[in-house]
Amino acid sequence: MSDGLVVGEPESRDGELRDGIRDLLARPDMREELARIWATPSHEECPHAETVYKELGARGWLAPHWPREYGGLGSSAYAAAVTAEEFALHGVPDSVRVNTIDNAGATILAAGSEEQRRRYCPGMAAGDIVFSVLFTEPRAGSDLGGMTTTAEPVGDSWRITGTKTWNARTSRAQFGICAARTQGHGDHSYAATGLFIVPLDHPRVHVEPLPTFNPEQFFSVRFDDVVLPSDALVGKPGQGWSLLAEALGLERTGICFAGRARRWFDQLVVGLRARGELERAEDEHALGRLDVEIRSGRLLAWRAVQGVAEGGLNAAAAAAAKWWTSELAQRVAWLAWELLGPAADRDAYFPDLALAAREAPGLTLAAGTSEIQLTTVATDLLDGGDLWEERN
Repeated sequence: MSDGLVVGEPESRDGELRDGIRDLLARPDMREELARIWATPSHEECPHAETVYKELGARGWLAPHWPREYGGLGSSAYAAAVTAEEFALHGVPDSVRVNTIDNAGATILAAGSEEQRRRYCPGMAAGDIVFSVLFTEPRAGSDLGGMTTTAEPVGDSWRITGTKTWNARTSRAQFGICAARTQGHGDHSYAATGLFIVPLDHPRVHVEPLPTFNPEQFFSVRFDDVVLPSDALVGKPGQGWSLLAEALGLERTGICFAGRARRWFDQLVVGLRARGELERAEDEHALGRLDVEIRSGRLLAWRAVQGVAEGGLNAAAAAAAKWWTSELAQRVAWLAWELLGPAADRDAYFPDLALAAREAPGLTLAAGTSEIQLTTVATDLLDGGDLWEERN
């Protein structure tokens, strides 16, 4: 990897898995479910693609990088990236996958007890168990060091108190993975962080929807002295901060955003061509150059995936990939909305344009804001770092 290039073209990675997912999503029943989702009125939350998830899960494709005993195929992070990319390329809403597999599941597999892994992971990989990620707070967004939710040891139990916000798809989830300050286990705000599995049907957990433009509903979750058993803790007290950074690894490669940019751009081109407006749009908006940017963004994302798969993820390179691909996808969505107009989602050219336009504002906020990513890149470069250097 010394040349900083992806070893092999992305299309050559896990080709059988990629072909299988594409064939499955081309089935009429899968297309019908996705079409219903894309037709969601602008004032409603788009439905969860439950059938798609369970069909993928039954084949081990929802979490192909997980061990077989936990519902996966025993493949590498490359396979996980293939699934993530195909979700984006086919317009499958992916918050449930990201939250359940990439974040909560990755954390449980990395640091959970064997009992926790066997209790939750097979159901997560099958699409039966859904997790919500409960990290962000009203006054602690990008920097979770300022969070005020606490986990107080009470005998053999933990008492959770506080509020989380901007949590996607919480109404669909049975459990949440919650970050809290573990009192008595370190004074530093980062060192004193623990991660807890919380059943969302607990009588002292209060879930409320938040007004949002995004097609996937956000929620606020309040913990009113929620008492949990000792085995609700994932890993050790104070270990949560390092687990948080690891859990966001694949999401911050930008692979999901690169896939969105490609899907939306291709649909934009088809729509413009059908209207006889492609040549004018190319002259005014340099669509050819935008296409090249999308291609380069995909390679940048796959370079970050390579770091995850081979254990040498360069955080600055991942930050650059996430920043570039999310900004790019946002730009493509808004350009499509400008050129095709809000009525375009009623025809066959861009059936999910309205959802894309609603999702676009949040792309540069999810998995770390663009400002945070640029700060990471700048700090690394000023310290003499190299974006293409392997990190361990």
